Amino acid sequence: MARTPKAVEDRREQIMDAALRVFAEKGFARATNKDIADEAGITPGLIYHYFPSKQALLQAIVDARSPARLIRSFPVEMLAQPPETVLRLLAQKMLAFAEDEAFVRVLRVFLSESIHNPEISALVSVPVQAATQLLGDYVTAKMESGELRRTDPALVAQMFFGSIMSVVLRRQIMRDPAGLEFTHEQIADNIVDTTLRGLLPR
Repeated sequence: MARTPKAVEDRREQIMDAALRVFAEKGFARATNKDIADEAGITPGLIYHYFPSKQALLQAIVDARSPARLIRSFPVEMLAQPPETVLRLLAQKMLAFAEDEAFVRVLRVFLSESIHNPEISALVSVPVQAATQLLGDYVTAKMESGELRRTDPALVAQMFFGSIMSVVLRRQIMRDPAGLEFTHEQIADNIVDTTLRGLLPR
């Protein structure tokens, strides 16, 4: 019986979820396909029907749970909205996305592995660069329309995402009580207000 697209996608998700749990527990280098298969409740050989290698499996996890995917999902008409509206919505969605347990697991794997494995850093940098480029393009368009003053849009995008991720690291990795006392709305408002005060036309 032929596998439907939904069945294929469900199986891929099952394998990615299992791999993420194993990577978080054992580390990427020490995790084996057998470990992942046992966690997923499948045979090791079945993994190769969906992912040609362990690295390809990690790449799929990063791609599926990256900020770039979130930004790409924004409707085109949303990007015509004023900067304050778009940045506030983006910050709130990014915080919700980045503090979801699935992304926090990816973050833990990345942080522990990237210190010793440059290949892991390279895997993660691609979607991060894509997200930064998408936001940079939006900022550039708003600068050209006069809604924002001219400055380096790539740096603005990096600083915006960097502010969000520093909050996530403090809250989800360091578990700093002082960072946990704020809501997503409060954090988003502060990041956007701080960003725009330096960008609005003078």
